[in-house]
Amino acid sequence: MIKKTFLLLSFFVMVLMITACSGLDRLVSGNSADVPEGATEIVMWNLFAGGDAAYMQEIVDKYNNSQGTYFINNVQQEYEEYYTKLLTSLGAGKGPDIAVSHAHTLPELVNLDVVEKLDSLAEEVGIDWTEYNKNILESTMFDNQHYAIPIDTHPHIFYINNELVGEAGLLNDDGTLKMDKTPSGYREFFNTLKNELPEGKFPFAFVTAGVDSFRHWWSYYSQLGGEHIVTEDLENPTYALDTEKAIEAAEYMLKFWYEDEVIPLNLADFYSDFQSGKAATIATGVWSTGTWENTEGLEITAMPLPNIFGEKGAWGGSHTLVIPSYEETDPVKQKGALEFMNYAADEGAIWAKAGHIPAKDTVVESEAFQEMPYREDYAQTADYINFMDRTIYARAINDIMVRNLDLIWTKEVTPEEGFQLVETEVKDLIAD
Repeated sequence: MIKKTFLLLSFFVMVLMITACSGLDRLVSGNSADVPEGATEIVMWNLFAGGDAAYMQEIVDKYNNSQGTYFINNVQQEYEEYYTKLLTSLGAGKGPDIAVSHAHTLPELVNLDVVEKLDSLAEEVGIDWTEYNKNILESTMFDNQHYAIPIDTHPHIFYINNELVGEAGLLNDDGTLKMDKTPSGYREFFNTLKNELPEGKFPFAFVTAGVDSFRHWWSYYSQLGGEHIVTEDLENPTYALDTEKAIEAAEYMLKFWYEDEVIPLNLADFYSDFQSGKAATIATGVWSTGTWENTEGLEITAMPLPNIFGEKGAWGGSHTLVIPSYEETDPVKQKGALEFMNYAADEGAIWAKAGHIPAKDTVVESEAFQEMPYREDYAQTADYINFMDRTIYARAINDIMVRNLDLIWTKEVTPEEGFQLVETEVKDLIAD
């Protein structure tokens, strides 16, 4: 309770500071919309950009054109300011009727009591929770209560350049990799690429620092049987990192840069290196699928990151939709909001154009999704994604992990030293 009170006080201090500096009306203002006569306007805030933004607008337009009872006013917000703006608006009672939340941010919103429980309303609307992927759905539940409608998961996966990998003799006739799915077999695959690729090409486009490296490490840590950084206690977690597995995953990754030298150090733009055909493989999020498939001359295969340590595991996030909580509720708007949220999940095949895996198994099994190239090849990942620990400290812990892992990747500290720093910082963060 002390921690929750502190968080609430900190939140309202932040609100006062921001509103004093910028003016609340300007900060939380959204787009005006021509609402059809007789329809109830429901304002939705989203943080999407690029293709994601266009696909969400496509879903919104399809819904608005399908009925005349509600009108979804889809308001685009700047990603970097989104959560600050959302929390500020909710504290002032001037926020949206629907908001997007990443699954790892949802614990903060639940703990602050600024989002609605959905179960009673879901029963009225007729939502069938069994249609949703169980693993994804569980990431949005607290104390057996539903707080969000997940619309996807977006895991860290593996892409190959078919031409380069094929010419290196590492593709089977059915398009699968010629690779022993073991730690040594995976390294051998990249070393063969290194020896067989033509001059000017390299085996693996990947970053030496940053969030992608953390996600890669988290995937290996999960495959080794690691589950947590802290226990999944919303307000009072304890430190739970399996240090032995954490070090093993980090030491394995270091071999690719420094021993095998299949990843060039400090690549300026590893996405471009793969997109331009310089690199034979890349590991990153599924949101890149739409980019790669629309790149002329680039033939790819998309697949789950190979499970090489005995257990299935991968990093993954999830976009969810929530109904903000206010002192004065509007039952009509809330019902319309939830109806649209479930509709958006039903339209997961549109959302999957960006590369995301739809949150509903019924959509993944649909003909519309099955006919899409690449997506089915990695859709299975949704069943075994290891989501970040559900705690109010998730975002801060993510920052701690990225910062200290960067020190490991650049050899400023050993893995043992790096995880000692992680332990100290995380324990300080979650201490009473």
